[in-house]
Amino acid sequence: SGGGGCSSPSADGGNAALNNLPPSFPETKVIQLGSFRIGIIGGHQVVPWGEMSALAMVRRRLNVDVLVCGWRRKTGVVEYEGGYYIFPGSITGAYSAHDPKVNPSFLLLAVQGTNIVCYVYELINGEVDVSKTEFSKQQ
Repeated sequence: SGGGGCSSPSADGGNAALNNLPPSFPETKVIQLGSFRIGIIGGHQVVPWGEMSALAMVRRRLNVDVLVCGWRRKTGVVEYEGGYYIFPGSITGAYSAHDPKVNPSFLLLAVQGTNIVCYVYELINGEVDVSKTEFSKQQ
C-alpha cells in the first residue's frame, strides 16, 4: 500500500471500532424521591458554565424541584428562582482549572415526604466538616 501509516478500511465499513466504545449515558436523568422530582446532569452541557440562570432554564425544562449538577467542583446547596440546586463537589478533590484548591467532598440526601435534609461532608485542612441544609416542597 501507499504507506502513510493508515490501515486499509475494514470489511465491516469501520463499525468494529464503534463496538469497542464505552456505553453511553443519558445527558439528564429525572428521578422521583418522596414528593420531589430530582434532575441529575453532568453540568458540562449548560452554557455559560455554572451560570444560575442557565441552570434554572434546565431545571424548568426538566420540570424538577431539585437539580443536581456535577460540573462545579465547589460543594453546596443553592436556592434560586423557586428551585434548589445541589452541587456535590468532588469525592476525590481532583484538580479543577476553575479552582485549583478543591476539597474532597460528598453529600447525602435524606428525603421524607415533602422535606429534604442535605448533609454535606467536606475535608478541610485534614478535618471533616459537616453542614446541613433543610428544605421543603410547598404544596
